[in-house]
This record gives sequence, C-alpha cells and structure tokens, in this order.
Amino acid sequence: MRRSKFFTRAALGATALIALGGVAACGSSSTGASAGSLTAGTLVDVQSFDPAVNPGQGQRVFLDPVYDSLLRTDSAGAVIPGLATDYTLTPTAMELTLQENRTFSDGAALDGEAVKANIENRKGKAGPAGSALATVTDVTVTSPTEVTINLSAPSPALPITLTDVAGLMVSPASLDDPDLGTTPVGSGPYVLDTASSNNGVSYVYTPNESYPDKTDQQLERIEIRVLTDDAARASALRSGQIDLAQIAKSQIDAVESGGLEVAEFPGNHWMLQFTDLDGTKSPALANEKIRQAIGYAIDGQQIVDANFFGYGTATHQVFDSTSQFHVEGLEGSYDYNPDKARQLVEESGIANPSFTVPAFGPIKQVTESVQGFLREVGIEMSIELVQPGTLDKENRETNFTAIITPIKQVHPEQLYTDRLAPQGPQNPFHVAHPDIDQKHAAALAAADGPERDAAYQDMLAGVNQQALWIDVLTDSSVVGWNKNVQGVEMTVGWVMGPTFRGVSVS
Repeated sequence: MRRSKFFTRAALGATALIALGGVAACGSSSTGASAGSLTAGTLVDVQSFDPAVNPGQGQRVFLDPVYDSLLRTDSAGAVIPGLATDYTLTPTAMELTLQENRTFSDGAALDGEAVKANIENRKGKAGPAGSALATVTDVTVTSPTEVTINLSAPSPALPITLTDVAGLMVSPASLDDPDLGTTPVGSGPYVLDTASSNNGVSYVYTPNESYPDKTDQQLERIEIRVLTDDAARASALRSGQIDLAQIAKSQIDAVESGGLEVAEFPGNHWMLQFTDLDGTKSPALANEKIRQAIGYAIDGQQIVDANFFGYGTATHQVFDSTSQFHVEGLEGSYDYNPDKARQLVEESGIANPSFTVPAFGPIKQVTESVQGFLREVGIEMSIELVQPGTLDKENRETNFTAIITPIKQVHPEQLYTDRLAPQGPQNPFHVAHPDIDQKHAAALAAADGPERDAAYQDMLAGVNQQALWIDVLTDSSVVGWNKNVQGVEMTVGWVMGPTFRGVSVS
C-alpha cells in the first residue's frame, strides 16, 4: 500500500495487540454451535446501525458484519486496504483507489459516487463520525474507482479515522432513511435478518449473496445476544449456549475452569477529563493546582486491582511504550501522593472544591473508586447516574463539568480534534488552549515523521503538565470461545469482541 511522504507514519502508532488468529480453542465439550453457525454474547446493546449516530470503536462488533469500511486495521494496528485498495495522503487531500465492481446488498453500485455521498452525509450530521471528518471540505469523484477527499487542513489521523464509523459505507438510498438505525444496508459479508432479530435482545446475520470474498464469509448464521449480566454471560459460554463472548474480570477463573480458551488483549484507556476548564459551573476546575491535586490523589493501581482484578496497568499517558507517541518521563508525573494532593489543594486557596461527573454500569464502579480517593484529600466529586447508551451524548454537552470515560483513540490528532480543539465535540464548554494549539500546529507543520512525532509528544506533555485531563489506567479486555470456533483475531478498538470475518465453526 502506498503511503504519503508527508504523513508516512500518520496511520501507525496504534496500541499493541495480541493476535489470536487461526487458533482453535480447546474448550467445553458442550456447545450449542452447529457447523457454520455461531452465537456470540456481548455486554451492551447496539446504539444504532446508523454509522452517523453510532460511536464506533467497541460497537463495531455489531456493525462490521453488514458494513465495509474504506480502510481497516490489521492485528498489529497498521492501516491496511479495505474498500480502498490504495491511498495517498497530503496536507490538502486524500486520494483513494476503490475496489472494482462492488455492490451493496440492495444491488446499488459501491463506486466513487457512493463514497462521496457517504462522506458528505456523515460530515453533515452531528455525532462522532461527523466530528472526525471536520477538516473535509468536499469530495471529488474522478472515476468510479477514484475519489479525492479535499481537506481544509492537514489531517494525519484521517486514515485511522476511515477504519471506523466515519469510513463505513451505507447504500446511498438508505443514508437518509429514518429506519437506518434498525435496518442497515451495507456491502459487508453478512446482512441483518431483521425478521429473526429482536431489538435489545439478539441480532441475527445471514450471508450477503453479493459479497465477493468468501474467505471472509464462512458462517451461515451469526447471532449476537445482548447479555448484560456478567455472570449470566460467563455461564452461557461455559454451558455452550453461546460460542464466544467478552468475559468480565470477575468471571475469568470460572470460564477457564470450564476448559474454554481465554485470551487477554489491550482494552480501554480510562481518563478523568475536565471539560469546564474555565470554571463556568465548577470554579475549582479552572485552577491548575486543583487539577494537579486530583492527579496525585488517585491510586490507579489500586483501581486496577480492585475493579479489574489486576487485568490492566496504571498509567499517566494514553500511549504506551510501544507507540511513537509515548512521552518519556511522564509515567512518574502523577504517582499516588495524597499528601502532595492535600498540599496543592491548600495552595490553591479554594475552599471545598467540587465538581460532578456522569456514570452508569461498569463506569460507576471506577467512578466511585475515584470519588473515594478525592474525598480523602478534600475534593468532592459528585456522581450522577445516566442511562446506558447516553454517556457519549452527555460527554458532548454541558450538563457535567468533567467526565470519567474509557476511550480507544490511537492517534494524538484524534485527542486534539475531539477533546482539545475549541470546537471539539468533547470540549463542550469550548475552552481554548492557545499553547496546546501552537504545539498542535507544530505537529501539522512538521517536515517529516520523526519531527511530527516529537511535536505530538510535546503537545501531550503540555496536557499532562496542565492536567487538562488525568490519565488513570489502561484495562485489559478478555474474550473466551469454545473449541469449535476457529480464526478468532483481535483488532485494535474491538474491546467488545472480534470481527467475524474469516471466523468459522467446525
């Protein structure tokens, strides 16, 4: 695949992965699987089958069977061809070469005009995909297989962006269909069988007859069951009612004792992000010493041990040591030190500092742990419960002044665009950071990859020093599957389960 000289490494630097490809599980002898049929369990429901609304990342376990993306990632985290067989990225445009003679499941042509319709439609709607395409001005179609995405500013994260919801292709006739959220029409290896599916309970997929690569399409039927209770999901896996599932840390021993294959891989990065940095609603958060005190007050390792049974790593930055964006020296920057935290609170001159965060389900447990640590140093973090599926929406509004959120972002440009830029969707108070903006501009203006990496590292170091957010930990996701399932491979961002492409059941 051709890569831009200007952004040679822009699409790389993803979190390291553990590949599970081609490994047959040695699991339970009891299984409900039949040849060509697979049942998977997942802990949350799909938010929407409309890529303009769906937040992507972990949710792609629902979307990937029915949609192709312009680009994909391999098990090492590198961007690889998808519908686009080749791309060239410059500061002003991204040129794509598309597969020939592809169609959607409704028979419509998947050509340059369809790509143009998708990109411009996605950009025109509010949501994660639209914000990820903020620098796109328009799309030019040169031929059925040649498309140019024109840019208002350099966009080094665009290749990785097009592997997620921003790059999923929907049949043009369905783009504005109000039923797209429940009735997807894509070009992926499978189609959603709406008659056999039960929204909120289970989703059934059958082969897309027009899909050309049969090596991706080895299952006659896929069912994804929503099993929110961790113990119930593990029990269903052990008994053979389901064949594959994400496993809660508390259930790992029980699943392993049933003889199933269990594999750990990097999960989400957890951060406490301060959105009200000007102190509009929570004046304490405008004080840098208060924010730094919060960093010293939190014992990330204790949270890993108590909430994730040790499956994770306490950290003070998003990118681990395998990434070119890792900043040397940041790991000890906010080591647990409650005495220093109390001292900073006193130096701030702010009496009874407080703020409020939203939470639900598994996030609530981590949030309560953070709340306890902050109370010990005189900071009150109130928790308000929100409905599952609404956290991403709350993170983009001004109802709360901080958020504790698990993220799976694999490029500093995404962090800047989403959380630091004045109009970023997860900067809802529109707080400006002129010094961070300058560091970001230096990254975009860099002459080559190493210079750009260093500029991004400088930007991330500035975020850390000012405590614009507090990095707490990176957890691990654990997936189990039975002995009949083959070809399981974990990919970056797929924390709720793997792609089913190439997976088979014997």
